[in-house]
Amino acid sequence: MNKMHQINSKILIYVHQAIRFIINKMTKLKKKFAVLGHPISHSLSPKIHQHFATQFGIHLDYQPIDVESTNFKKILSGLKQEGYEGLNITLPLKNLAYEICDELSPKADYTKSVNTISIKNNKLIGDTTDGLGLVTDLLTKNVSLENKKILVIGAGGASNGVMCDLISQRPQSIFLTNRTITKSHDMSEYWSSLAKDNNVLLNILNLKEDITFDLIINATSSSLGNDSAIFPENLNGYFWYDMMYGKQTPFLLKAEQNKAKFSDGLGMLVEQAAAAFNIWHHQKPDTKSIYQIL
Repeated sequence: MNKMHQINSKILIYVHQAIRFIINKMTKLKKKFAVLGHPISHSLSPKIHQHFATQFGIHLDYQPIDVESTNFKKILSGLKQEGYEGLNITLPLKNLAYEICDELSPKADYTKSVNTISIKNNKLIGDTTDGLGLVTDLLTKNVSLENKKILVIGAGGASNGVMCDLISQRPQSIFLTNRTITKSHDMSEYWSSLAKDNNVLLNILNLKEDITFDLIINATSSSLGNDSAIFPENLNGYFWYDMMYGKQTPFLLKAEQNKAKFSDGLGMLVEQAAAAFNIWHHQKPDTKSIYQIL
């Protein structure tokens, strides 16, 4: 009886050792990723990427890291040393990421914005999926872009980050407006060559004109405040899209008052995340099921 007890005890020890070995092995196999920005505590990216990973049985460790521009370069260097394979970059670091990356995709180079970094052979390789995320979400919502009249409000990093993909959809025209209108003129000049190649007319919005747009895109973060003065008075459009998400904005309120169809940017967030996931893992996740847990 004692001998049997000893055998059973040894078996239990071996089982526990095997379980510990498997757990350690799985921990080591976890791929390390993160999203960097400031502030970052509100980010839905960890939840989205973990959900995508479960679709393919990928063991993922995806962390939100609060980083300010002053220590961004130092943090990136540390994450490389710690074995991170990829990083998502959000406000206010996308343009800084563009400047720091060792290599850039053609689109990231064109937009001067990086929201997705792959770390390979100790190099930071920058890409951008924001424009693809926006376009994919709009098309999913049955908002067609080809031969349409579009207004883009804002002339900062967010608007320039999506222009490449918007132009590639060959709308009839893209009108630009901004509180500092000279920035819209600079933006129009920068994108004029690509627009011409795609037969897209670029125009600066004349506030005195009465135009009804097929699509109005708000690319200003100012809409998170209560200042609605950034928007032209006589805005008319069939579909209004705010690239911000998570709360009612003056822009979306204005759309509702105009009895127009509208959407916030949650779908853009999900689709740009799916595109980034595909860059890292070479797998295209299903994005429909994610909305049930967000």
